[in-house]
Amino acid sequence: MTVQREVMAVDQDSKPRLSVFSKMEKMIVAMAKADNENGIVMRAKRNLFSDQIQSFSGCDIVDWLKRQYNITDVKEACYLATNLCQYGYIYPIDFKLSSYTVKYDRSAEYRFQAPYFWPFRKDGTADSIKYAIYLQKRSLRNKQKHGLEPYEQEAFDKLLKVFADKKEFIEKQAREQVRMTKAGLYFYGHQVTSVSEAKKQRRTEKILLDLQERAFWRVHRPRPGCIQTMEEGPKRYFQPSQMAARRRKNKDTYRAEIKFLKKALEKPKPKLSKVLESYLTWNEQYQEYDPFLDQNAALPSNPWISDDTLFWEANDTLVKIPTELRVKKWAISFFNLMKDEQGSHEFEVFLSTEYSQENIRFWKEVEDMKHGPRSMIEESVNRITSEFLSNNAPREINIDSKTLETVNRNKEEMKGKPESLRYIFDPAQEHIYLLMKKDSYPRFLRSDQYINLKEMAHNQPIKKRFFGFGSGKTQIKRQTPSPKLKRRSTSSEREANSDISGDSPIHSITPMHSYSTGNLKDMDMKQTPSSSRLSQSKFPGLAKRQVGFPPDKLDAVPTSPAAQGQ
Repeated sequence: MTVQREVMAVDQDSKPRLSVFSKMEKMIVAMAKADNENGIVMRAKRNLFSDQIQSFSGCDIVDWLKRQYNITDVKEACYLATNLCQYGYIYPIDFKLSSYTVKYDRSAEYRFQAPYFWPFRKDGTADSIKYAIYLQKRSLRNKQKHGLEPYEQEAFDKLLKVFADKKEFIEKQAREQVRMTKAGLYFYGHQVTSVSEAKKQRRTEKILLDLQERAFWRVHRPRPGCIQTMEEGPKRYFQPSQMAARRRKNKDTYRAEIKFLKKALEKPKPKLSKVLESYLTWNEQYQEYDPFLDQNAALPSNPWISDDTLFWEANDTLVKIPTELRVKKWAISFFNLMKDEQGSHEFEVFLSTEYSQENIRFWKEVEDMKHGPRSMIEESVNRITSEFLSNNAPREINIDSKTLETVNRNKEEMKGKPESLRYIFDPAQEHIYLLMKKDSYPRFLRSDQYINLKEMAHNQPIKKRFFGFGSGKTQIKRQTPSPKLKRRSTSSEREANSDISGDSPIHSITPMHSYSTGNLKDMDMKQTPSSSRLSQSKFPGLAKRQVGFPPDKLDAVPTSPAAQGQ
């Protein structure tokens, strides 16, 4: 067999041809040389279709690859030969699924594929219409030899529904190819000029044509579960020629390019050593928050290992009490605080106590407008302007006159351009962001709200779930005192409770007395100051009970608004 190398003409609108296919084609051309010294020796396979069919085994191709490219490892040579088979440059004669993995033995026989059927050939495209014609042609022939497999029959039925308007064309093309194949007139790449010459063609050439065509479609339309080596990515909507026409340069294009290059020259370029040092510092700082690098970052258990969902429940978007690592991460940078929805909510609550809540409200409104639908941009611009930037606005933000003039000028220039209106508030948003970062953020980290939040997060142990038993919705045990009275405890229970006492206020309270108030003087009322204040502030009914109020009068005791909210 003589293989002639063909050069594929690739125009501007065609997809780029990968260089690996050119290398594989050179390899196949060297293998298929007629001389026995440099090429692979082809041998006739007896007791097959005919004695005249020449083929080679897996040992032949692996030995040739080892000898030609000085490969010492047999596995590497088998892997290279398997790639040649899966990409359709060689094909097995028996078409068994195991034969597509080339092995270093003589269990399977292979042949070289015709250059017409090589991948990324201009004439050998594998579109759906050609595949439908091929399946129709096989269905018209002898079903015992050329019958369709179940997955091919299913694909053929789907193609007939898709190309219902071309069904007649597909059938005519298939019948014509069947007629030409029977007469010996049809062959890929060339056609015989006369019937006399066609009759002289051997029966083996017809068999080889069927084998080559079946091998081609096995590569481009593999059976379910097989590797799709020729699978392409998503198709592009615009061709390169159309995109080049849109990129026609004019004066404005060159001015914008010059402006960009000037900014690039003015931009400082840090040293590589400083960049690597900053990367190492960042890695050391955030390592304890990464559950893949630190086991303590995924408490009570790592969900990627134990399939326990408690980690996701404790780190939900909005929770009553966030985890300790989550609260500590807010103190690293203002960006981490604003990126976390729970953190931005806590920061907004803090700003409301300082009567500067309009700053974060403005920042959030602008962010929502940037990522919102296009139809709502103009409405959002008008609402933000009237609420935060206009004179006598209900929530007027504190920005300088220069920034306000820039925003108004951008608004007038971009009027009628919804996509450009998304970013007209960028100067004001950047000003407010820096104001919150330099002024409000440090005070938030020093505030009682953040300190109390860290203490509550530190004092909330998360109950670990064992073996996945229990209810699907796990309750996280909160370390807050409960107003529910406990029964009288025994001496053994007191010893057990004393063993688990810790920093939490709830463990420092001794077991409560029963409902009888006759011996309240004998009760041990030793409490820590923090637990006593916490109990009296959040649960005044419990404090009244401790100083001698009868249980039937507890409902009549007035409570503070904070306690009623709890």
